[in-house]
Amino acid sequence: MSKIYSNGPSKDYVINPFSHMVAASSRLHLAAPYFTQAQPLLDAAKGGKSVQLLIGLNEATSPQALRNIYEVSGIAIRYLTSRFHAKIYIFDDTALLGSANLTDGGLRANREAVITLDREDDAEALEEVRALFVELWDAGQVLTREKLDTFEKTYHDLRRKTPDPQKEIEAALGQAQPHNINVASHEKSSERVFLETLRQEVYEQYRPAFSDVTSILDAHGFRRPDLADVGIENETNRFLNYVRLTHVIGDEAWQSAPLRSADDRRREIMHYAQEWVDAANNRVPEDYAAWLRTVEQTFGSREAIEAADKERIMEGLMSLHAFTEQLRFVKGGLKNLPAEFWKSNNDDLERVKTTLVYLLHGPGDFIQRFHDVLYDQSMKLKRFGYFCALELYGTIKPDECPPMNGRMAKALRFLGYDVKGG
Repeated sequence: MSKIYSNGPSKDYVINPFSHMVAASSRLHLAAPYFTQAQPLLDAAKGGKSVQLLIGLNEATSPQALRNIYEVSGIAIRYLTSRFHAKIYIFDDTALLGSANLTDGGLRANREAVITLDREDDAEALEEVRALFVELWDAGQVLTREKLDTFEKTYHDLRRKTPDPQKEIEAALGQAQPHNINVASHEKSSERVFLETLRQEVYEQYRPAFSDVTSILDAHGFRRPDLADVGIENETNRFLNYVRLTHVIGDEAWQSAPLRSADDRRREIMHYAQEWVDAANNRVPEDYAAWLRTVEQTFGSREAIEAADKERIMEGLMSLHAFTEQLRFVKGGLKNLPAEFWKSNNDDLERVKTTLVYLLHGPGDFIQRFHDVLYDQSMKLKRFGYFCALELYGTIKPDECPPMNGRMAKALRFLGYDVKGG
Protein backbone atom coordinates (compact mmCIF):
# COMPACT_ATOMS: atom_id res chain seq x y z
CA MET A 1 0.00 0.00 0.00
CA SER A 2 1.24 3.51 -0.75
CA LYS A 3 2.29 5.82 2.04
CA ILE A 4 0.76 9.10 0.81
CA TYR A 5 -2.71 9.79 -0.61
CA SER A 6 -3.98 13.12 -1.93
CA ASN A 7 -6.96 12.63 -4.31
CA GLY A 8 -4.62 14.05 -6.94
CA PRO A 9 -3.35 12.83 -10.32
CA SER A 10 -0.11 11.47 -8.86
CA LYS A 11 -1.57 9.97 -5.70
CA ASP A 12 -4.48 7.62 -5.08
CA TYR A 13 -7.88 8.58 -3.63
CA VAL A 14 -8.10 8.63 0.18
CA ILE A 15 -11.27 6.53 0.03
CA ASN A 16 -9.22 3.55 -1.21
CA PRO A 17 -6.93 3.02 1.79
CA PHE A 18 -9.80 4.03 4.08
CA SER A 19 -12.06 1.33 2.61
CA HIS A 20 -9.26 -1.24 2.64
CA MET A 21 -8.48 -0.60 6.31
CA VAL A 22 -12.17 -0.69 7.28
CA ALA A 23 -12.59 -4.06 5.58
CA ALA A 24 -9.54 -5.52 7.33
CA SER A 25 -10.44 -4.32 10.85
CA SER A 26 -12.91 -5.15 13.59
CA ARG A 27 -12.73 -1.82 15.48
CA LEU A 28 -12.75 1.69 14.00
CA HIS A 29 -11.83 4.84 15.92
CA LEU A 30 -12.61 7.84 13.72
CA ALA A 31 -12.18 11.55 14.47
CA ALA A 32 -13.14 14.20 11.91
CA PRO A 33 -14.41 17.78 12.40
CA TYR A 34 -16.59 17.55 9.27
CA PHE A 35 -18.85 14.57 8.66
CA THR A 36 -21.22 13.88 5.76
CA GLN A 37 -20.47 10.28 4.71
CA ALA A 38 -22.62 7.82 6.66
CA GLN A 39 -22.63 4.82 4.32
CA PRO A 40 -19.12 3.47 5.03
CA LEU A 41 -19.93 3.45 8.74
CA LEU A 42 -23.32 1.81 8.22
CA ASP A 43 -21.66 -0.90 6.14
CA ALA A 44 -19.01 -1.39 8.82
CA ALA A 45 -21.58 -1.74 11.60
CA LYS A 46 -23.66 -4.11 9.49
CA GLY A 47 -20.55 -6.25 9.15
CA GLY A 48 -20.22 -6.48 12.92
CA LYS A 49 -17.49 -3.88 13.34
CA SER A 50 -17.36 -1.58 16.36
CA VAL A 51 -17.22 2.14 15.50
CA GLN A 52 -16.31 5.09 17.70
CA LEU A 53 -17.01 8.31 15.80
CA LEU A 54 -15.94 11.72 17.10
CA ILE A 55 -17.24 14.58 14.97
CA GLY A 56 -17.53 18.35 15.09
CA LEU A 57 -20.99 19.87 15.28
CA ASN A 58 -20.64 22.77 12.87
CA GLU A 59 -22.00 24.14 9.60
CA ALA A 60 -20.05 21.53 7.57
CA THR A 61 -21.40 18.44 9.36
CA SER A 62 -24.61 16.97 7.97
CA PRO A 63 -27.46 16.41 10.45
CA GLN A 64 -28.97 13.90 8.02
CA ALA A 65 -25.75 11.89 7.88
CA LEU A 66 -25.80 11.76 11.69
CA ARG A 67 -29.47 10.70 11.65
CA ASN A 68 -28.56 7.86 9.29
CA ILE A 69 -26.14 6.34 11.79
CA TYR A 70 -27.74 7.45 15.06
CA GLU A 71 -28.66 4.57 17.39
CA VAL A 72 -27.26 2.00 14.97
CA SER A 73 -25.93 -0.83 17.10
CA GLY A 74 -22.16 -0.84 17.12
CA ILE A 75 -21.76 2.90 16.42
CA ALA A 76 -21.01 5.28 19.30
CA ILE A 77 -21.02 9.01 18.51
CA ARG A 78 -19.49 11.86 20.49
CA TYR A 79 -18.99 15.47 19.49
CA LEU A 80 -16.97 18.63 20.03
CA THR A 81 -17.95 22.14 18.94
CA SER A 82 -14.65 24.03 18.78
CA ARG A 83 -10.83 23.78 18.86
CA PHE A 84 -11.11 20.42 17.09
CA HIS A 85 -9.26 20.04 13.78
CA ALA A 86 -7.63 16.58 13.98
CA LYS A 87 -8.48 14.00 11.32
CA ILE A 88 -7.54 10.64 12.79
CA TYR A 89 -8.69 7.26 11.48
CA ILE A 90 -7.43 4.30 13.54
CA PHE A 91 -8.11 0.67 12.70
CA ASP A 92 -6.93 -2.57 14.31
CA ASP A 93 -3.25 -2.25 13.45
CA THR A 94 -3.18 0.69 11.03
CA ALA A 95 -4.13 4.36 10.84
CA LEU A 96 -4.65 7.25 8.44
CA LEU A 97 -3.59 10.79 9.40
CA GLY A 98 -3.83 13.99 7.42
CA SER A 99 -6.12 16.69 6.17
CA ALA A 100 -9.09 14.61 4.93
CA ASN A 101 -12.46 14.93 6.65
CA LEU A 102 -15.17 12.25 6.49
CA THR A 103 -16.82 14.03 3.58
CA ASP A 104 -17.00 13.40 -0.14
CA GLY A 105 -14.44 16.17 -0.59
CA GLY A 106 -12.08 14.69 1.97
CA LEU A 107 -12.32 11.14 0.68
CA ARG A 108 -12.54 11.84 -3.08
CA ALA A 109 -12.81 15.37 -4.45
CA ASN A 110 -10.54 17.78 -2.56
CA ARG A 111 -6.76 17.88 -2.79
CA GLU A 112 -5.62 16.37 0.51
CA ALA A 113 -2.44 15.16 2.17
CA VAL A 114 -2.89 11.88 4.05
CA ILE A 115 -0.28 9.46 5.35
CA THR A 116 -0.74 5.81 6.33
CA LEU A 117 0.66 4.14 9.44
CA ASP A 118 0.59 0.50 8.40
CA ARG A 119 4.13 -0.82 8.67
CA GLU A 120 6.11 -2.52 11.38
CA ASP A 121 8.24 0.54 12.09
CA ASP A 122 5.05 2.63 12.54
CA ALA A 123 4.10 0.79 15.77
CA GLU A 124 5.36 3.46 18.17
CA ALA A 125 3.71 6.30 16.22
CA LEU A 126 0.47 4.30 16.07
CA GLU A 127 0.39 4.02 19.86
CA GLU A 128 0.86 7.78 20.17
CA VAL A 129 -2.02 8.33 17.79
CA ARG A 130 -4.21 5.95 19.81
CA ALA A 131 -3.43 7.94 22.94
CA LEU A 132 -4.35 11.18 21.16
CA PHE A 133 -7.65 9.72 20.01
CA VAL A 134 -8.48 8.54 23.54
CA GLU A 135 -7.78 12.03 24.87
CA LEU A 136 -10.07 13.62 22.29
CA TRP A 137 -12.75 10.94 22.73
CA ASP A 138 -12.70 11.48 26.48
CA ALA A 139 -13.22 15.22 25.95
CA GLY A 140 -16.19 14.64 23.62
CA GLN A 141 -19.80 14.65 24.73
CA VAL A 142 -22.28 11.91 23.93
CA LEU A 143 -24.59 12.82 21.05
CA THR A 144 -28.03 12.39 22.56
CA ARG A 145 -31.27 12.53 20.61
CA GLU A 146 -32.04 15.91 22.15
CA LYS A 147 -28.65 17.33 21.13
CA LEU A 148 -29.06 16.00 17.60
CA ASP A 149 -32.53 17.56 17.34
CA THR A 150 -31.16 20.90 18.56
CA PHE A 151 -28.20 20.75 16.18
CA GLU A 152 -30.44 19.93 13.22
CA LYS A 153 -32.79 22.84 13.96
CA THR A 154 -29.90 25.27 14.45
CA TYR A 155 -28.16 24.01 11.32
CA HIS A 156 -31.23 24.64 9.16
CA ASP A 157 -31.87 28.03 10.77
CA LEU A 158 -28.33 28.99 9.78
CA ARG A 159 -29.16 28.45 6.12
CA ARG A 160 -30.53 31.98 6.34
CA LYS A 161 -26.86 32.97 6.87
CA THR A 162 -25.56 34.46 10.08
CA PRO A 163 -22.22 36.24 10.53
CA ASP A 164 -20.83 33.50 12.78
CA PRO A 165 -22.66 30.17 12.34
CA GLN A 166 -20.36 28.29 14.73
CA LYS A 167 -21.11 30.80 17.47
CA GLU A 168 -24.82 30.20 16.94
CA ILE A 169 -24.36 26.43 17.11
CA GLU A 170 -22.42 26.68 20.35
CA ALA A 171 -25.02 29.04 21.79
CA ALA A 172 -27.69 26.41 21.11
CA LEU A 173 -25.75 23.32 22.21
CA GLY A 174 -23.25 24.58 24.73
CA GLN A 175 -19.51 24.42 24.22
CA ALA A 176 -17.67 21.11 23.88
CA GLN A 177 -13.96 21.34 23.20
CA PRO A 178 -10.83 19.29 23.83
CA HIS A 179 -8.35 20.17 26.53
CA ASN A 180 -5.67 22.65 25.58
CA ILE A 181 -2.09 22.53 26.80
CA ASN A 182 -2.99 24.30 30.01
CA VAL A 183 -2.79 21.63 32.73
CA ALA A 184 -5.76 23.10 34.60
CA SER A 185 -8.00 22.39 31.63
CA HIS A 186 -7.55 18.64 32.23
CA GLU A 187 -9.37 18.77 35.53
CA LYS A 188 -12.82 17.21 35.59
CA SER A 189 -15.47 17.56 38.24
CA SER A 190 -16.81 14.33 39.69
CA GLU A 191 -20.26 15.42 38.52
CA ARG A 192 -19.12 15.62 34.92
CA VAL A 193 -17.48 12.19 35.18
CA PHE A 194 -20.68 10.63 36.52
CA LEU A 195 -22.84 12.46 33.97
CA GLU A 196 -20.76 11.36 31.00
CA THR A 197 -20.58 7.79 32.33
CA LEU A 198 -24.37 7.67 32.54
CA ARG A 199 -24.74 9.12 29.04
CA GLN A 200 -22.34 6.55 27.67
CA GLU A 201 -24.09 3.64 29.36
CA VAL A 202 -27.62 4.69 28.37
CA TYR A 203 -27.04 6.22 24.92
CA GLU A 204 -24.00 4.30 23.65
CA GLN A 205 -24.73 0.89 25.19
CA TYR A 206 -28.20 0.07 26.47
CA ARG A 207 -30.43 2.02 24.10
CA PRO A 208 -28.76 0.93 20.81
CA ALA A 209 -28.51 -2.71 21.96
CA PHE A 210 -32.11 -2.82 23.22
CA SER A 211 -33.36 -1.14 20.02
CA ASP A 212 -31.43 -3.64 17.91
CA VAL A 213 -33.11 -6.59 19.66
CA THR A 214 -36.50 -4.89 19.29
CA SER A 215 -35.95 -4.39 15.55
CA ILE A 216 -34.98 -8.04 15.03
CA LEU A 217 -37.99 -9.36 16.96
CA ASP A 218 -40.36 -7.05 15.07
CA ALA A 219 -38.87 -7.57 11.60
CA HIS A 220 -39.03 -11.35 11.84
CA GLY A 221 -42.43 -11.58 13.52
CA PHE A 222 -41.22 -12.97 16.83
CA ARG A 223 -44.20 -11.58 18.73
CA ARG A 224 -46.36 -13.31 21.33
CA PRO A 225 -50.13 -12.77 20.97
CA ASP A 226 -50.50 -12.78 24.77
CA LEU A 227 -48.29 -9.67 24.90
CA ALA A 228 -49.98 -7.78 22.06
CA ASP A 229 -51.23 -5.03 24.38
CA VAL A 230 -48.02 -4.21 26.27
CA GLY A 231 -46.06 -2.49 23.48
CA ILE A 232 -43.00 -3.67 21.58
CA GLU A 233 -40.47 -2.26 24.09
CA ASN A 234 -42.06 -4.13 26.99
CA GLU A 235 -42.28 -7.25 24.83
CA THR A 236 -38.54 -6.96 24.22
CA ASN A 237 -38.12 -6.60 27.97
CA ARG A 238 -39.97 -9.89 28.45
CA PHE A 239 -37.92 -11.66 25.77
CA LEU A 240 -34.67 -10.59 27.44
CA ASN A 241 -36.11 -11.65 30.79
CA TYR A 242 -36.79 -15.10 29.29
CA VAL A 243 -33.23 -15.37 27.98
CA ARG A 244 -31.82 -14.38 31.36
CA LEU A 245 -33.96 -16.82 33.38
CA THR A 246 -33.70 -19.72 30.95
CA HIS A 247 -30.15 -19.55 29.59
CA VAL A 248 -28.06 -17.09 31.58
CA ILE A 249 -27.74 -19.17 34.71
CA GLY A 250 -25.29 -17.60 37.13
CA ASP A 251 -23.05 -14.60 36.58
CA GLU A 252 -20.34 -16.62 34.85
CA ALA A 253 -22.69 -17.22 31.88
CA TRP A 254 -22.90 -13.53 30.95
CA GLN A 255 -19.52 -12.41 32.26
CA SER A 256 -17.67 -14.92 30.07
CA ALA A 257 -19.89 -14.52 26.99
CA PRO A 258 -17.96 -13.38 23.89
CA LEU A 259 -18.63 -10.11 22.13
CA ARG A 260 -20.27 -10.99 18.82
CA SER A 261 -20.58 -9.46 15.38
CA ALA A 262 -23.95 -8.03 14.29
CA ASP A 263 -24.66 -11.13 12.18
CA ASP A 264 -23.76 -13.49 15.03
CA ARG A 265 -25.92 -11.53 17.47
CA ARG A 266 -28.80 -11.67 15.03
CA ARG A 267 -28.49 -15.45 14.76
CA GLU A 268 -28.38 -15.81 18.54
CA ILE A 269 -31.43 -13.58 19.00
CA MET A 270 -33.46 -15.35 16.32
CA HIS A 271 -32.61 -18.76 17.82
CA TYR A 272 -33.76 -17.76 21.29
CA ALA A 273 -36.70 -15.76 19.95
CA GLN A 274 -38.10 -18.79 18.13
CA GLU A 275 -37.71 -20.81 21.31
CA TRP A 276 -39.44 -18.05 23.30
CA VAL A 277 -42.37 -17.77 20.90
CA ASP A 278 -42.87 -21.57 20.97
CA ALA A 279 -42.35 -21.98 24.73
CA ALA A 280 -45.23 -23.12 26.87
CA ASN A 281 -43.68 -21.19 29.75
CA ASN A 282 -42.52 -17.83 28.42
CA ARG A 283 -41.54 -16.63 31.91
CA VAL A 284 -44.08 -13.78 31.78
CA PRO A 285 -46.10 -13.43 35.00
CA GLU A 286 -49.85 -13.60 34.45
CA ASP A 287 -50.29 -10.16 35.97
CA TYR A 288 -47.49 -8.48 33.96
CA ALA A 289 -49.89 -6.32 31.93
CA ALA A 290 -51.59 -5.28 35.17
CA TRP A 291 -48.20 -4.29 36.61
CA LEU A 292 -47.57 -2.03 33.62
CA ARG A 293 -50.98 -0.40 34.02
CA THR A 294 -50.26 0.22 37.68
CA VAL A 295 -46.92 1.86 36.86
CA GLU A 296 -48.54 4.05 34.19
CA GLN A 297 -51.49 5.03 36.38
CA THR A 298 -49.23 5.82 39.34
CA PHE A 299 -46.32 7.60 37.65
CA GLY A 300 -47.53 8.51 34.14
CA SER A 301 -48.12 12.18 34.94
CA ARG A 302 -47.00 14.79 37.44
CA GLU A 303 -50.58 15.04 38.69
CA ALA A 304 -50.86 11.28 39.29
CA ILE A 305 -47.70 11.23 41.40
CA GLU A 306 -48.70 14.29 43.40
CA ALA A 307 -52.12 12.75 44.14
CA ALA A 308 -50.73 9.37 45.22
CA ASP A 309 -50.59 8.21 48.83
CA LYS A 310 -47.94 5.94 50.32
CA GLU A 311 -49.81 2.77 49.44
CA ARG A 312 -50.25 3.85 45.82
CA ILE A 313 -46.59 4.82 45.45
CA MET A 314 -45.54 1.48 46.88
CA GLU A 315 -47.93 -0.44 44.63
CA GLY A 316 -46.32 1.23 41.63
CA LEU A 317 -42.75 0.60 42.79
CA MET A 318 -43.52 -3.02 43.64
CA SER A 319 -44.55 -3.49 39.99
CA LEU A 320 -40.91 -2.94 38.95
CA HIS A 321 -38.60 -5.94 38.87
CA ALA A 322 -35.56 -3.83 39.76
CA PHE A 323 -37.32 -2.62 42.90
CA THR A 324 -38.55 -6.02 44.12
CA GLU A 325 -35.14 -7.57 43.42
CA GLN A 326 -33.89 -5.72 46.51
CA LEU A 327 -35.84 -8.15 48.66
CA ARG A 328 -32.70 -10.26 49.06
CA PHE A 329 -31.16 -7.38 51.02
CA VAL A 330 -34.16 -6.96 53.30
CA LYS A 331 -34.67 -9.10 56.38
CA GLY A 332 -37.98 -10.89 56.03
CA GLY A 333 -38.02 -10.63 52.21
CA LEU A 334 -40.67 -9.13 49.96
CA LYS A 335 -43.35 -8.54 52.58
CA ASN A 336 -41.03 -6.28 54.56
CA LEU A 337 -39.69 -4.31 51.58
CA PRO A 338 -42.34 -1.53 51.69
CA ALA A 339 -41.77 -0.86 55.38
CA GLU A 340 -38.00 -0.89 54.87
CA PHE A 341 -38.31 1.59 51.96
CA TRP A 342 -40.32 4.09 53.98
CA LYS A 343 -38.14 3.66 57.06
CA SER A 344 -34.99 4.24 54.97
CA ASN A 345 -36.54 7.43 53.54
CA ASN A 346 -37.67 8.84 56.93
CA ASP A 347 -41.31 8.14 56.07
CA ASP A 348 -41.23 11.32 53.98
CA LEU A 349 -43.93 10.92 51.34
CA GLU A 350 -43.55 14.45 49.93
CA ARG A 351 -39.81 14.07 49.39
CA VAL A 352 -40.33 10.74 47.63
CA LYS A 353 -42.96 12.26 45.36
CA THR A 354 -40.77 15.30 44.64
CA THR A 355 -37.92 13.05 43.51
CA LEU A 356 -40.17 10.90 41.31
CA VAL A 357 -41.82 13.94 39.70
CA TYR A 358 -38.39 15.41 38.98
CA LEU A 359 -37.04 12.18 37.48
CA LEU A 360 -40.03 11.44 35.26
CA HIS A 361 -41.48 14.84 34.42
CA GLY A 362 -38.84 17.42 35.30
CA PRO A 363 -37.24 19.93 32.93
CA GLY A 364 -34.16 19.53 30.78
CA ASP A 365 -31.95 16.57 30.03
CA PHE A 366 -33.10 13.17 31.34
CA ILE A 367 -29.53 12.08 32.06
CA GLN A 368 -28.98 15.14 34.26
CA ARG A 369 -32.13 14.24 36.22
CA PHE A 370 -31.08 10.58 36.33
CA HIS A 371 -27.71 11.68 37.71
CA ASP A 372 -29.31 13.92 40.35
CA VAL A 373 -31.61 11.16 41.58
CA LEU A 374 -28.62 8.84 41.99
CA TYR A 375 -26.01 11.24 43.42
CA ASP A 376 -27.59 14.46 44.74
CA GLN A 377 -28.24 13.92 48.44
CA SER A 378 -31.22 16.26 48.35
CA MET A 379 -32.88 14.06 45.69
CA LYS A 380 -31.46 10.59 46.30
CA LEU A 381 -33.82 7.93 47.67
CA LYS A 382 -32.74 4.88 49.62
CA ARG A 383 -33.83 1.54 48.12
CA PHE A 384 -34.22 3.24 44.73
CA GLY A 385 -31.04 2.78 42.74
CA TYR A 386 -29.66 2.78 39.21
CA PHE A 387 -31.85 0.13 37.61
CA CYS A 388 -34.96 1.13 39.59
CA ALA A 389 -34.73 4.61 38.08
CA LEU A 390 -33.87 3.30 34.62
CA GLU A 391 -36.65 0.69 34.52
CA LEU A 392 -39.24 3.14 35.84
CA TYR A 393 -38.29 5.85 33.33
CA GLY A 394 -38.19 3.37 30.45
CA THR A 395 -41.59 1.96 31.35
CA ILE A 396 -43.15 5.43 31.38
CA LYS A 397 -41.16 6.84 28.42
CA PRO A 398 -39.88 3.93 26.30
CA ASP A 399 -39.32 6.21 23.28
CA GLU A 400 -36.58 8.00 25.24
CA CYS A 401 -35.06 5.13 27.22
CA PRO A 402 -35.66 1.36 27.14
CA PRO A 403 -37.25 -0.30 30.21
CA MET A 404 -33.89 -1.64 31.42
CA ASN A 405 -33.08 -3.54 34.58
CA GLY A 406 -30.23 -5.79 35.65
CA ARG A 407 -31.73 -8.86 33.99
CA MET A 408 -31.98 -7.04 30.66
CA ALA A 409 -28.37 -5.87 30.91
CA LYS A 410 -27.04 -9.36 31.62
CA ALA A 411 -29.12 -10.87 28.80
CA LEU A 412 -27.80 -8.28 26.33
CA ARG A 413 -24.23 -8.99 27.39
CA PHE A 414 -24.88 -12.75 27.04
CA LEU A 415 -26.18 -12.20 23.49
CA GLY A 416 -22.89 -10.57 22.58
CA TYR A 417 -23.49 -6.82 23.00
CA ASP A 418 -20.73 -4.68 24.45
CA VAL A 419 -22.71 -3.34 27.41
CA LYS A 420 -22.23 -3.03 31.14
CA GLY A 421 -23.78 -6.22 32.44
CA GLY A 422 -25.62 -5.02 35.50
